[in-house]
Amino acid sequence: MGPILFIIYINDLVEHVNYGSDLYLYADDAKLFSFIKTLEDSARLHKDLDSLTQWMKTWLLRLSIGKCKVISYYTIYRRPELNTNYSISGVAVENIKDLGVTFDTKLKFDKHINNNINTAYQMLGIVKRTFIYLTPDSFVVLYKAMIRSHLEYAVSVWNPHHQSMIKDYVTKKGYDD
Repeated sequence: MGPILFIIYINDLVEHVNYGSDLYLYADDAKLFSFIKTLEDSARLHKDLDSLTQWMKTWLLRLSIGKCKVISYYTIYRRPELNTNYSISGVAVENIKDLGVTFDTKLKFDKHINNNINTAYQMLGIVKRTFIYLTPDSFVVLYKAMIRSHLEYAVSVWNPHHQSMIKDYVTKKGYDD
């Protein structure tokens, strides 16, 4: 009953954010975002942030400020005059973890990939230290249960689509010419 009451409680939040920004709600998580191309777009995002703040005051809802993050995704062509501070007491960050995937400001997933590789190696080390006498069949079961799941989480991120990532992969595996 608790989740249903919470959804009913925050259901009108979408109606209050109506100046042009998009709001995504997932369980107890809300993401407010907008594409900023002009100063007017920036002003609309600020109005939506103000509306969100007013909604919180109306319903006596406090945010967990430690969990509030602000991230701006941009290309190298971003104009500096649009670089403004968007925040409801959140901290601007260079990368953010959302549903287990780490994003950075340029939408590169290097940190996510490195974290998953390190976690998989740690789990492999645990398996090797804990289970000294393993048959091949039991190793396959442990590998699939404890290591492979880390490597397969958000597998679409693992597909190297940047030339630098492809070159790094080829060099590390010894496939270079």
